[in-house]
Parts: sequence; C-alpha cells; structure tokens
Amino acid sequence: MSRYCRFSPLVLLSRSLVATAIAVALLCGVSVTPARAATPQEVDAAIAKAVDFLKKSQANGNWEAGAKPDFAKLDPKGGPSEACKYGGLTAIVSYALLAAGESDQSTAMSKATKWLMDNEVRGTYASGLRSQVWLLMPESKERNAARDRDKDFLLSSAIQKGNRTGFYGYSYGAPSGPLSLGEKRVPFPPGGPAADAWFDRSNSQYGVLGVWALEQAGAEIPQKYWETIDKAWKAAQSNDGGWNYASNGNAEHERVSVTMTAAGVATLFITQDYMLKGMRWEPCKGGITNDHIENGLKYMDKHINEAITGGNYYAMYGVERIGVASGRKYFGTVDWYQVGAEFLTRNQKGDGSWSGNWGNVPDTCFALLFLVRGRAPVMMNKLMYEIAGNKKVESPWNERPRDAANLAKWMGGRVENKFLNWQIVNLKVSVDDLHDAPILYLSGAEELKFTPEEQAKLRTFVEQGGLILGNADCNSERFSKSFEKLGSELFPKYEFRQLPANHVIYTGEQYTTKKWKVHPKLRAMTNGVRELMVLVPDVDASRAWQTDSTKTRQETFELAADIFLYSIDKRNLHSKGDTYIVHPNSTPASKNLKVARLETDGNWDPEPGAWRRLSAVMHNQFGTDVAAEPVKLGAGKLADYKIASLTGTSKVIFNAAQRQEIKDFVEKGGTLIVDAAGGSTDFAESIEPELQTLFGTDAAKGLASPLLPGSPVYTAGNKITAVIYRTFARRAMTGNAKAPRLKGITVGGRLAVFYSREDLTGGLVGEQMDGIVGYDPRNSTEIMSNLLLFASGAAPAAPAADADAKPDTSASN
Repeated sequence: MSRYCRFSPLVLLSRSLVATAIAVALLCGVSVTPARAATPQEVDAAIAKAVDFLKKSQANGNWEAGAKPDFAKLDPKGGPSEACKYGGLTAIVSYALLAAGESDQSTAMSKATKWLMDNEVRGTYASGLRSQVWLLMPESKERNAARDRDKDFLLSSAIQKGNRTGFYGYSYGAPSGPLSLGEKRVPFPPGGPAADAWFDRSNSQYGVLGVWALEQAGAEIPQKYWETIDKAWKAAQSNDGGWNYASNGNAEHERVSVTMTAAGVATLFITQDYMLKGMRWEPCKGGITNDHIENGLKYMDKHINEAITGGNYYAMYGVERIGVASGRKYFGTVDWYQVGAEFLTRNQKGDGSWSGNWGNVPDTCFALLFLVRGRAPVMMNKLMYEIAGNKKVESPWNERPRDAANLAKWMGGRVENKFLNWQIVNLKVSVDDLHDAPILYLSGAEELKFTPEEQAKLRTFVEQGGLILGNADCNSERFSKSFEKLGSELFPKYEFRQLPANHVIYTGEQYTTKKWKVHPKLRAMTNGVRELMVLVPDVDASRAWQTDSTKTRQETFELAADIFLYSIDKRNLHSKGDTYIVHPNSTPASKNLKVARLETDGNWDPEPGAWRRLSAVMHNQFGTDVAAEPVKLGAGKLADYKIASLTGTSKVIFNAAQRQEIKDFVEKGGTLIVDAAGGSTDFAESIEPELQTLFGTDAAKGLASPLLPGSPVYTAGNKITAVIYRTFARRAMTGNAKAPRLKGITVGGRLAVFYSREDLTGGLVGEQMDGIVGYDPRNSTEIMSNLLLFASGAAPAAPAADADAKPDTSASN
C-alpha cells in the first residue's frame, strides 16, 4: 500500500449489501469463541463512546486534516497524490455516524453533509465513500444532484481499455462538485484513464462500492458496468482463492492478503446480483453456486484470526462486509462477530477511539461500522438441510440464493435502525445459535429429511419461542407435504390448518391485505398460544424475493414483513448477541422446590419450554432449583406437593375426583396457580366457574378484582410496581394499562389460589410474539417467580387485600 492516502483503504458497506446469498458449504457446527464474549451492553457503550469521539473531532463542519489542495497537481495517470485525500475523512466519518444512528438533521451531520455537497473531491476513495452518505440521507433535489455528480465521476474513472479494464486508480473522472444542476462535466484527463494508468484493488473496491451505493440511492447504472467489474475481479483471483493489491511487478503488492481477499469476495457478491438479473427462476433444479466466491470464502476461513484479532481495523470491517453478504455466522469455526466485538470492546481507548494502521479517525470508523452492522438484528436464519431419498439435488435448500438476503434488505429499509441481517445455519450448531433470529426459514422443492437428533433441535427451537417458516419453491407439493409431516412429527398434538383471514398476521401488523392484488394463503400450526410453524404453499414467495419483485409481487414482501413483525410483537428487535434464552449457571442452588404441573384432559402443556426457562431464572436469580413435574389430576398424587400450576388453552371441566383433590390440596396448605395460556377465552370461561364451585364465596370475592399493588406477592422477589402488556392485549384493554391484574382467592385466612386471565405461561418462554393477551415476557417471569417464592415461604404470607377496594383504573390504554 502506498504511503499516500493511508486513511483510505476502507472496506465499507452500504445498507444493501445484505442483498446476496450464496450456498456456503463450510458452515461449521463448532464455534471457537473468546474466553468471554462482549455483552450487548458493552457493545452499546463502545458505540456510544466512538460516536462521541468522532463528533468531538469535527472542526469547521468537517474532518479534513488540511486546506483544499491544488487539484492541478493530481497525477494524470491516477497515481497517489496528496490531493486525492481531500474529502475522504469527512465522507467516512459521516457514513459511520449515519450508520450508527446519528440523525442527518443533528448539528454535526447537517454541517458535514453540507460540506460534502459544497466541496469538490477528486479521489476514488473520497467519492466512493461520499456515495455511501447519499444512500443514508433522505431523498431531495440537492441530494440527487450530489449523487449524480459522484456517479459521473466514478463511471468515468474506471479504466476501460487494456488488461486493467474494470479497475480504478486514485484519481480520474469528471469533476465531482460543486456544480449547478445540469451542468456539463469534463473528464480528467480528457478521454478517461489510459490503459497503462495506475490501478490497485483497494481503490477499485471503493469505486465499485460507490457506484453500487449510488444505484441503491436511485442513480441509473448501465448493466455493462457490472459485467465489466465482475469479469475483471474474477480474472484477478489467485489459485488459492485470494486477491492481491495489484499486479505490477512489486513483490509486496502482488502478495495475496486477507484485506484484498475480503475486497474481492465483497465485490463479487455485489456484481453477482447483476449477473443473475434476468433469470426466470421458474424450474427448481437445485441451488446455484459461485466458485469464485466460495474459493474466496475458503481463503477467509483459513486466515480469519489474523483478520479480526490482529488490530487491523480495515481488515475487520472487510470481514464484516462479507459475513453479512454471505449470511455466514462462522468463518471456519470462528464466530466472526462475537470474536471481533470482544476484541474491539477490549481494545477501545479511553477517549472512544481505536488506532491501528490508518490513524484514530479512520480506524474508529472501521471499528464502529463493524460493530453497528455486525450486531444488526437478524431477521431470519435460512436452514441448510438434506432431502429424502436418493435424488441428487445440489443445495436443495438454496434454490433461490438471494431470497432471504433481498427480503432482509427490503425490510431493513422499513425499520427504525435501517439495517437487518440474515444468516445461513445448519443443525450441527447448538439450538442457541438458531435463536439469533426469531424465524428459522426453510425453502425448497424436495421432500425434507431430518434425523431424530435434528428433529430434537427443531422441536427445542420452537419450544423456546422460535417460529419455523416454510416456502414451497415452484409451489412444490412434495415440499409442502413433507413440511406438514415434519410438523406432525415434531408436535403430534397439533394439526396444520389454513390461517383464518382474521388472524393477527393478516389484520394486526404493518401491512393489511386490502391493497394486495393476490391474497397469499398460509397454512399454520398453533399450540393455542402462538403459531409454531407457518407454510407458504402455493404463491412461491421465495421467487419474488429472489427476483426482488418489490412492485409486481409486493404482497409477498408485505406478507413476510407481517410474519416477521408477528414474531417480534412489532417492537422487539434484538441486537445480535442479545438473547432471552436462559441457562442455569454453575453456582449450586441453596433451595429446592417441587411444583406439580396439573395434567388435565385439555391442552394442559402448550408451552413445554416455559418451565425450563423459569427454572433457570429461579436458579440464577434466587438460588432455587425448581422441579416442575407433570401430575395427572385425580390420580391421588397431588398431596405430595406444596405448589401446583394449572394452565391451558382449551375448556377445562373437572370431574368429582379432580375437584375433591384440588379442594383437599388447597385446604391442607397447598398453593394453586392458574393462568389462561395465551389469554385463552375458552380456558378462562371454563375455569372461573370451576374455581367458584370449588371455593364458593371466597372465589367470588377474590375473582371480583385484582390484588392491590401493595400485595406481598409483588415484593416476594422482584419488586413489581408496573407492568407492560403485549401489543395484542393493550388493544383490547380498558383501565390502567400498567397495573398487574393478578387475582387471589383467600382460603382459610390464607392467600392460597392465584388466577390470571392474562397469559403468564406463554411469557415464561421469553420470546415476544403478537396475538397473545398477556404480559410482556419479562413481567410474566417476574410475576411467576414471585408466586413461587411467596408460596414456598420465601416471602411472608399475608392475607389478600380487601377485594372490595378497587385498584386505580384512571389511566387508559
């Protein structure tokens, strides 16, 4: 790398680089993680400190190190010169700050973007980086004019003759501003770059990145440009899968490096989009692979550690770019984001900066972009899988390699933080790894085949709150039938049905069906609380996503958006690394607690993962091991327990023996906890009369109004003064939408029965999901934990509050 423009070799990503997915055969099942992993809170703090450092480094509305240069001193052959730097620092900092969420209307950004619009730049790096800024700004006449100036510069800068065709040097092209609208631009030098002009692949990737960002921002780019770039980079790849800086007889420049290989792979991910345009994607014959990309990824597998733990922040962001582009979670066996984030949070300076090869301002931008883009919420994980029988189909799971990528790109433009990622996963990884996203996506046209061990992982993923989404490529009945068969094997109690037109997915999310030209039908399986599996059987949404048909097949994008929003209750985007999954820690518990989970004739166990997670919370937070054991009601076993839990989603009618067993259990000192799973009306309207039959006037009094906020139940472990209800519940609520509504029945002077018409059980799973009348998962877990502590004697027993005293209902929803 030349000593000139050392701030400039930046491996940057515009928000659309999640646009391409290629079948990745090397996803591994074992991750090598650091001794500890940076927490989401530590990453947030590092980002905030970096943003603060960059803003404080601004002077006179920009970040330039010197005065405007004399552009007449530019090398006409495009070699390095001091003038090529100008504008580059301001461009990269502006891009990094916008990507990190800084408003373009803030004082710092409004000054910076005005400076970028008003000043001429004549360097490839500077123009390519400035183009990223236009992509992240709202459309306006001024922004579009600035966009088109950079388009003219970058298109006229590419070498267009000789064996260097398709590559860039430091400086060529039409003057890039400030120019009035419609003004003619004269290339420099006249006729464009010569065949023997300076080139290198670091400048070249920034030329491509800039043009690509400009097209995403609305500029018109000829298809021939992408074909030329694709051909040039493929021809320059080395036999080991890597790329070098330049082929010019300089030994250092001709050495293959991880930084230039990251640039090559990322560039081919961009050009591949355009090479695949025009394909009809109608026959389903197996997935498509790109040998140049896969060979480049293999090189990265072997050199990943030097790229993300050696202090080369330029290389780190290169890894992030291709990690996001490919959907990879791992390079080799390394979780690139986890390892990289840990390295960055441990090596950030006190002032919020990082400093390596290029200086603290550009290196801080590299690190900031790595953290911001790498931790972006993952919309869905696309599953690699095998098929049944002896039929040979290459990558049957990846018939449409860009479907999830294009969908995430489209959806990312419609969420607050502007970025969404996607990933490719397999079933060799842990179930926890599947929970990077709320949705596990299966697509294909062939019959599915999973081993018992793989089925167990799929079942656990769903029981822990995940949703499996299937798409029948080419409207394949083989796939649809096998997907439904898989569901019956995973959850034999439930059946698929056509999702009703009034389901919250169709009616309660961001996009309604009223404007859809076609109404895609869904087949789905529910446990009565939430949807477990959803199938798109006959509209081939994957093909629409693959071809980026956002206008002609808009309903398929909006349908996917509604399913995604359903899976996160509209508002719960988790940054990568932030999880609701809880495992018990290694600290021995000081107490043990048995809970009888009452088995009835109805759907008494809709959420098997609920008590597993609650038990882990109780162990970690209160040093209590909870053994939640199924007990068939009426079999005479309840007397062995002090606490019993009853839930369900269907009607419950007790027989005489069951009623007597519950009555004896409570009167002899037991505590009964009842909730309507999912807020089930069928369960609630059948159990309330049963409770009144069992406990008479005590039940009528206790069910008349909620426990008062001062009840010891709300201080038994977690201090609960206010709660959050799920979106679906808030829409139907009247009265105080922040007060808990738990009810209690006093039996023999003791608060012995607790009842919640609002869901608790579904909340114990931890995942946010729409369509549930109940508490936020955090509050569900806090309430149930307190009930167990209260019932076990960990909190002082006290009689119920006076049921005649009415709680505060002055606040409305």
